[in-house]
Amino acid sequence: MNILVMRNTYNKFKINSLSYFIFLSFLLTGFIKNILLIFCIVLVHEIGHIFFLKWFHYEIVKVEIFPFGGITTTEKMINSPINKDLLIYMGGMLFQILLFLLFTFLYQKGFILENTYTIFNYYNKSILLFNLLPIRPLDGGEIILLLFQKFLPYAKTLTLANYTSIFFLFLFILYNIKSNLNGMIVISFLMYKIIDFYRKKEYFKNKFLLERYLYAIPYKKIEHNEMQDIGLLKKETLHFFKNHEKYKHEKEILREKFDIHSYF
Repeated sequence: MNILVMRNTYNKFKINSLSYFIFLSFLLTGFIKNILLIFCIVLVHEIGHIFFLKWFHYEIVKVEIFPFGGITTTEKMINSPINKDLLIYMGGMLFQILLFLLFTFLYQKGFILENTYTIFNYYNKSILLFNLLPIRPLDGGEIILLLFQKFLPYAKTLTLANYTSIFFLFLFILYNIKSNLNGMIVISFLMYKIIDFYRKKEYFKNKFLLERYLYAIPYKKIEHNEMQDIGLLKKETLHFFKNHEKYKHEKEILREKFDIHSYF
């Protein structure tokens, strides 16, 4: 990344107001080293996502830092290649592993005290495992969604991912039943996000379909369907639907849904 691109990316960083509250509580209780290490880990995690987003030339809209992680918003298409998206979501965890190797090297060379290394390991492992949970919008939840999309129609994957998120959030709540204030904030945030994704389900479906209608998307597979149902459309798959004895291209079906001239 050149200096201009780095500056443009930096301007898109935003620290959530909730983070200021948590950071302040750590500072007031004397855990300055803890909060600095947490901020370092979260920042490196998000840089991992940004690295691969830039690598694949996707536009970054906003990077919001929370006390337990970050959310990077992009303008990439829903129909973007699944393998690229998997690498993007895994990027944060990969960079955390690199950070662990760096801290281990510095500790072994005597540049980091044992207490600092122990605290770092605790938070790095906690944030890594937390992000692996199959709950959207955590990386684990997005990875599960992408794995579903390799085999199932897009519309079904949204519903399935939502149920998976609810199930694992329930287990997470049970595990943290005696949670402190930070834990309650995290649980509330995840509940809000699951509800928000459910509300936006139709928006995501229509965006997915509209992209396929408007753009020339490269597909890996071709599938012929006996039923004329756009709910069967899968990512990375070009669909043909049976119409009497012939098959219609999916764009012909989508034209009936999106082309305003078809109504007049």
